[in-house]
Amino acid sequence: MMRYHQRMRIRYTQAKSILTPQTRGFLTAGERPYTHSLSWAAGCGYGKLYCGAFCYAQMLPNWHFARRRDEGWGEALIIKENAPELLQAQLARARNRRDMRIFMSPVTDPYQPIERKLRLTRRCLEVFARYDDLDLLLIQTRGSAMLDDLDLIARIPYAWLGMTIETDRHDLPYGPSQPNVERRLAAVRQAARRGVRTQIAVSPCLPYSPGFAERLLATGAQRIVIDTFAVGDGSRGKRTGNSPFAALADYDWRDDRIALRLYQQLGARHNAVAWSGPGFAGILGR
Repeated sequence: MMRYHQRMRIRYTQAKSILTPQTRGFLTAGERPYTHSLSWAAGCGYGKLYCGAFCYAQMLPNWHFARRRDEGWGEALIIKENAPELLQAQLARARNRRDMRIFMSPVTDPYQPIERKLRLTRRCLEVFARYDDLDLLLIQTRGSAMLDDLDLIARIPYAWLGMTIETDRHDLPYGPSQPNVERRLAAVRQAARRGVRTQIAVSPCLPYSPGFAERLLATGAQRIVIDTFAVGDGSRGKRTGNSPFAALADYDWRDDRIALRLYQQLGARHNAVAWSGPGFAGILGR
């Protein structure tokens, strides 16, 4: 079945599995690697926004083998509509739930715009809330719609909320708008006040204002991870070099010194600042 939504092609599919084992790559690079990822779609509703220009997910098999030849990144969304039911079935039969560390999601945002209509992320969270014995669930997003689910996230004892905030500047031709930045900072503050364990991902780190470190610290986030294009795209910058962003950037995006300065500034004030893959895969579980 297909229908169109805001000029995006929407297709629904019945998937066979929803938890993807992780045996190598970015999510296994740290001392506490993720065992699984969870993505209820291929493609992303943010694909035509600024982040779509550098998103490495458009080059991964999840999208490459699901899309049609005439579909570019941000033009189609293939939704696994039975994701919550699959998750329930897989968790119910899992013998190693205490070891499970799940990243939701490395290839599509769980709070992209259509989530407010479908509520697939919320329905998956409702499944997780039935189980209290997993080690970790990281819900990674740049969407402030996650505020709808703070009550539910707070009820899951192993859940962390990850909010992507690449910069606080809004004058960049390849960066977020001012309202977008402010919404995300405010969302982290609200989540932290509600007792939700929260991590900010400056990923990838874009040029930022002199006060960026202070603004991040003021949110109350428990962890902050800094990442760069060259380190974080999984190919030492090759994927980024082949992305639309490489032609837009007006600075040397391969130079990690911008990110390293922020890492040092934050590290002098915060005891849980981490770097790239080992940082993402470094969260203490239950």
